[in-house]
Amino acid sequence: MADTEFIKQQIQLLKDPDGLKRQSARLALEDLGKSSVPYLVAKLDEYQGDALWESVKALSRIGDASSAGALVKLLSHEVSDIRWLASLGLIKIGKEGVKPLLRALSLSDARSPLLREEAHHVLTGLRDKQLKNSLSGVIKALESNSPRSDAPVAAEEALVKLKF
Repeated sequence: MADTEFIKQQIQLLKDPDGLKRQSARLALEDLGKSSVPYLVAKLDEYQGDALWESVKALSRIGDASSAGALVKLLSHEVSDIRWLASLGLIKIGKEGVKPLLRALSLSDARSPLLREEAHHVLTGLRDKQLKNSLSGVIKALESNSPRSDAPVAAEEALVKLKF
């Protein structure tokens, strides 16, 4: 198990004004993998700017299912780079990332055009062809003329169909 103090130091360095120090800290956290995920997720609401970007980039590269819920929340973030990194992380996570994404789409969150756009990116970017085929109804709903009303229904149907 990774040293908690080392992880906390690296998490703090993600806020450093020096870009090379931030990058080095992020890479160290990525190398630690799953053990750094809870610490990164805990800072997502607190961090902004470069520190947030580094945190989300680390989570997206680690691709651990325990970060899926946090990454889904970031799909509606005002900064496009943050949304993009979160979607890449969910693509890497795969099936375990689909459940929280479908839940978000089935709720009132589906009113967010940013969430719908990134959800489309995630679902069309999945590498699991069988899963992607099972989600074709959601993808079509996101591409429809009325995704705001179609996507929640399709997402709910997919949750039931996939027994999530």
